[in-house]
Amino acid sequence: MVKIDRRGFLGGAMALMGVGGCRSLGIVGEKPNLVFGVISDVHVTTPESTEVFVRTLKYFRDRKVDAVMVAGDLTDWGLKSSYKYLADAWYSVFPNDRAPDGRKVEKLFCTGNHDYDGFWYGDMTLDMHVQGYSEDEALVKFGMKKCWEEAFNEPFAPVRRRTVKGYDFISAEWKEGKPWNVAADEWFAQNGKTLDPKKPFFFFTHYPLGGTTSCTKPDAPTVKALKSMPNAVAFSGHCHWTLNDERSIWQGGYTAVAVPSLSYSCIPAGYENGGDSRRGDPKTSMQKIPARPKLEEAQGYVVSVFDNRMEIERRDFTHGVEAAPAWIVTPPTADSKPFAFENSFKRTPVPQFPADASLKTYIANTEDRDGHWAIMMMLDFPSAKAHKGRVYDYEVRIEMENGSIPVVKRFLAPAFYKLERDEPASQSFAFNAKDLPEVGRYRFCVYPRNCFGACGRPIESKVYESKPGKDKVLKKVKA
Repeated sequence: MVKIDRRGFLGGAMALMGVGGCRSLGIVGEKPNLVFGVISDVHVTTPESTEVFVRTLKYFRDRKVDAVMVAGDLTDWGLKSSYKYLADAWYSVFPNDRAPDGRKVEKLFCTGNHDYDGFWYGDMTLDMHVQGYSEDEALVKFGMKKCWEEAFNEPFAPVRRRTVKGYDFISAEWKEGKPWNVAADEWFAQNGKTLDPKKPFFFFTHYPLGGTTSCTKPDAPTVKALKSMPNAVAFSGHCHWTLNDERSIWQGGYTAVAVPSLSYSCIPAGYENGGDSRRGDPKTSMQKIPARPKLEEAQGYVVSVFDNRMEIERRDFTHGVEAAPAWIVTPPTADSKPFAFENSFKRTPVPQFPADASLKTYIANTEDRDGHWAIMMMLDFPSAKAHKGRVYDYEVRIEMENGSIPVVKRFLAPAFYKLERDEPASQSFAFNAKDLPEVGRYRFCVYPRNCFGACGRPIESKVYESKPGKDKVLKKVKA
């Protein structure tokens, strides 16, 4: 990347942050060198399913973007007809890849796992057949290269390089002859020296790169070449991770960004009101947050590239608003990695309960997630908030009189994937009585947390002794 005047940059960046991350064009009058839209996981099925995609493309068109990046999973079922619907949607907004003023707008698309395998993905396959489609038209049956070039009028290869206004974009396809990360490393070994080290370049693929953003699995593949290229910015999709999670951007040897989904968000694991996006957990008492496809919150980015920085605007396309302050990104150096997790942790606001907040606890006879009768300990309390931030989840601890903590449970904020304004004014969580201590005095303590797990001040319940509802359970068993 270019050499940065830190004093000049910081002054401009702080001014931008002070207005909530609004784009600089029109505020300080500086024109970016390059503007492009970024989305992922469109999951097109039928012609009707392209409505959000078209609306998003129109927004990008009105922002006068130079390109649109889609980081994989263009389709849901991986069918040839889905490519046609996607292409028709694109060309309805950008005929012949052109904006209304005649400028070329580059398609920066790559494939994902659904494009290759979606036609046999369980419940999705059932939906496909119900709607009159068949695996007989799977893209892989006809050949991905052939279908791609027919639909999108451009060459297809396992790794491709496209240049937009002097900036390089390198994409790696999901599965085309060899693992995508191996193909990418081979490409960089052969072509890496041709990339301008004084300018950022953009690598994008569907699967998140190992050791980067929070949605990445520990054993995820890496592209080794990127580790020594601080001017690299890598975008990936697949996780359907929400953009208001500050762990969606990471810096180490390079910069990595998790791209949210244009179709639906996924629920992180490990929460009492969470669970797999398609299956409930029968061991969990509390009803889960509605799963796919009800978590419909179309999200994405607008990226503006300047001489000395990059601005990533976080956009909620469902409501047509900015979802959070923009990320102002400079390249990582030996001395400075602004978006390394340890630095983001210090910067991310910690949520707090209102000063007069109290925790109400009571016993209720209700059903657990599996539909079985249960005695529940209910916890009601007001939602926490954070200045220029938001609550991500709540940690509920049972703290014994002797100082031990035998039970810790976590609950996602119900609108964790939405705007903070969508969060309910109060929360109501449930414990199955069988999970509570058999003996001893204890109280419930609820801690509001941000996405990094930093806790605000807790609120506490009254003191309980033994297990509430134990007598009721015994009587019911004897009956």
